[in-house]
Amino acid sequence: MKNKSCSSHWELLPGIGLGNVTFMMSRLQVTAFDDILGKITSEHNPADLKNHVWDTYELLKDFITESEMKEIMEAIEAANADDPRGVILIQHRMATGLTLEYEDEQLTEICADDRAKQLHFNLIPIFSTSPLSLVKKMATELKENPIVKDDELVFPKNNIFLFSFLRKDLTEGNPQNRTMMWRVKPRILGTDLSEYIPLKII
Repeated sequence: MKNKSCSSHWELLPGIGLGNVTFMMSRLQVTAFDDILGKITSEHNPADLKNHVWDTYELLKDFITESEMKEIMEAIEAANADDPRGVILIQHRMATGLTLEYEDEQLTEICADDRAKQLHFNLIPIFSTSPLSLVKKMATELKENPIVKDDELVFPKNNIFLFSFLRKDLTEGNPQNRTMMWRVKPRILGTDLSEYIPLKII
């Protein structure tokens, strides 16, 4: 019998998705896999951040001045203006450590932390394998050397991002901060990948 931890439902498929949950599925299609992915614990649209900030301001108005609040709101508006993506929805599934991101109702990004115990890549458990062994295996299978900056290691051709796994000197990052994200297309926001350096693994 196949080990449950290597279930095909929890296989990281670069550029495709997670098992039978594939990128560009609608949010409704993904809900058919709720029993596998875990219960949705929260959903939010980053564009709604302004409303949350105003709610917080109402609670903390004795500590934050109106001018400080105005500066915060202007910074949020500037960040949203620079975002060329469509309508974004972020969905959290706390019990299984998954965060799914949808753009215009289609799945475009999956993020997992160490609660995703069953997550694996080519039968290798991602969060319980030595980071160096994992990265070597991924580099070989993907036929791509990663690039690295600080605590983030990236396979840019495959749109896979590993946080706190391995640094450029091959030392491990903090296991408590480990997350992995994979996307259907390159990351638009975030650090410019030209600032990263190649890591010769293969």
